[in-house]
Amino acid sequence: MSLSDKKKDQKIGVSRIKIVIAVDSFKGSVSSLQAGEAIKNGILRVCPDREVVVSPMADGGEGSAEAILYTLGGKKVHVNVKGPLMDSVSAEYVIFPYNGTDHVFIESASSCGLTLIPEERRTPMKTNTFGLGEQIKDAIKRGYRHFILSLGGSATNDGGIGMLQALGWQFFDENGNLIGKEANPLLNTAAMSTQKVLSEIAECKFTIANDVLNPFYGPSGAAHIFARQKGASDAEIVELDKGLERFARILYKETGIDVQEIPGAGAAGGLGGAMAACLNAKMASGAEIIMELTGLKDKIRWADLVITGEGSIDQQSLLGKVPVTVAKYAKHHRKAVIGLAGRIDTELERINEHLDAVFSIQTQCRTLDEAMLEEITTKQLEVTAEQVMRLLVNSRKIYCN
Repeated sequence: MSLSDKKKDQKIGVSRIKIVIAVDSFKGSVSSLQAGEAIKNGILRVCPDREVVVSPMADGGEGSAEAILYTLGGKKVHVNVKGPLMDSVSAEYVIFPYNGTDHVFIESASSCGLTLIPEERRTPMKTNTFGLGEQIKDAIKRGYRHFILSLGGSATNDGGIGMLQALGWQFFDENGNLIGKEANPLLNTAAMSTQKVLSEIAECKFTIANDVLNPFYGPSGAAHIFARQKGASDAEIVELDKGLERFARILYKETGIDVQEIPGAGAAGGLGGAMAACLNAKMASGAEIIMELTGLKDKIRWADLVITGEGSIDQQSLLGKVPVTVAKYAKHHRKAVIGLAGRIDTELERINEHLDAVFSIQTQCRTLDEAMLEEITTKQLEVTAEQVMRLLVNSRKIYCN
């Protein structure tokens, strides 16, 4: 039903317009829930009797756990594990009910994320994913068998070997020596063994929340595309890439799976490939997963107007980010979609294929630091949402009375 039909519909008793707000966090400023509530406040200033639902969104990374907990309930489990440099860190994962079964959601960055390491100590030649494996193992030992694993923000490029070590896989160098847990085990791995793998792994179902499509190795692979931002030099990138290519051959020999053929295997320094080959994990869009888990698809079908957004709406938004993912689904169901953002790209032709209109929330000239203050972002979201609603009401696209 289009917004322009509302006046006619009200005459025959159709209920008042329903609005769904599904925005990502404005990173470094406000959470998804905070942003959604601010937008709702702006809408209600114009149309105080509207039905407005805030449905927090994320793309599988930061903010995903909060969106799940807000919508589905559940609990956080805190556990001490090894960080990317094998020092002790306090990590967490979320247990939540879904379709009658308890599920586990783990953000890999909570145990092997780049933010856990001071900038001067960042190097993928020494970091690994052992702590993520410890998180998975802890949940398995508590009896959980359904896992959703998000891969964004890692500090690692170990091909997922550290994670596998924590779950019982063994790796050996070219001389047959067992490789320890320290530093990056990928660099010396020449063979692997499954003899001591946790037996419960076979009972588990793993889904990867991931929007990266890079292959395991090669010019577009994990090392060449992502290792530099994790602290690697040009020579180290070449070494890491050779290690990934060697490990891909080992995985094919042991599992029969060619990880190089799996889109996204290069995510998080090769974690995606290790999970696909050894955990039988399935890749899925992070934003799509959160939409499904939080029931957003049902809410969009119920709505007449959808408001989405994030800190920046630009060409990167086309690559599985929240605003475009939400908008695509909404447009499929012929809903009006509006986007709000801290900044918008001036080249928005493809963005407008999915969103009817996009608005920047900036109301005056400010420094970036000022604009990202929580109180400023909240106020600007409220004001912009109010003005958008006034436009829709005054142009008779929405009726408030």
